[in-house]
Amino acid sequence: MNESNYLDDEPRDLDLSSLTFDEFAAFLFAREVVPHEERYGYFLTDPRGETYFESVPSSPEVLVNNLTKLFTQFGQIASRYTLAQVDQGVWGMWGVNLSLHELLFGQPVPLTSRLDCIRSMYHVYSDYVSKLEREPDPEIGTGFYMWWDLILRGFWDSSRRTWRGDASKLDAESRVLLDVLFETLTRILAMPNQASQLSALHGLGHLHHPQVHDAVQRFIDTNPPGFSLKWLEQCRDCNVM
Repeated sequence: MNESNYLDDEPRDLDLSSLTFDEFAAFLFAREVVPHEERYGYFLTDPRGETYFESVPSSPEVLVNNLTKLFTQFGQIASRYTLAQVDQGVWGMWGVNLSLHELLFGQPVPLTSRLDCIRSMYHVYSDYVSKLEREPDPEIGTGFYMWWDLILRGFWDSSRRTWRGDASKLDAESRVLLDVLFETLTRILAMPNQASQLSALHGLGHLHHPQVHDAVQRFIDTNPPGFSLKWLEQCRDCNVM
């Protein structure tokens, strides 16, 4: 094989921003469900089986706007697929190969677009999770529970956050992002749906926002027992696993 043919066979970078919105949604959800241990690398292949080297969007802003549209229409779009397909797509979206949460905390995308995207995540729970006939099976619906954990690890692990968990050391933009994350999680916590509340509490437990303690304590004081008090206190004190 000559060198030019060899190079033609090398995996290309995946540019999700080059897809139409419908193609982007299908890329995430219109897939055969594979065991969790097989998902490493799964989202660096497309549904046709083509393999890519890494995910590098040519337009991060287009991709963030597509995420916002996906979350805003999540109830309508996700209902076309099985819960297992949707959950797998959530893990793919926030998982190590695509790591799309990194686009929310980087400079190439206008801050207003990133904030709109975070706020739109409310609809994932109001229009989909809370409408499920029963709570997600712990073996299937884990992506919604881990949604905020995965995103917030990305937030605090960013090189611009010099002290994990200490909001006082954040720059002005990062503090705005933290405040909107808190705003969105408390909106989800206010839903009368236990699966959504579970996810919001878990997210608040990883947020390290200075108002988390009071918000979760109010939830403890004003809601009937539905979760372990020890776990709720861990969420309140931001030392949840």
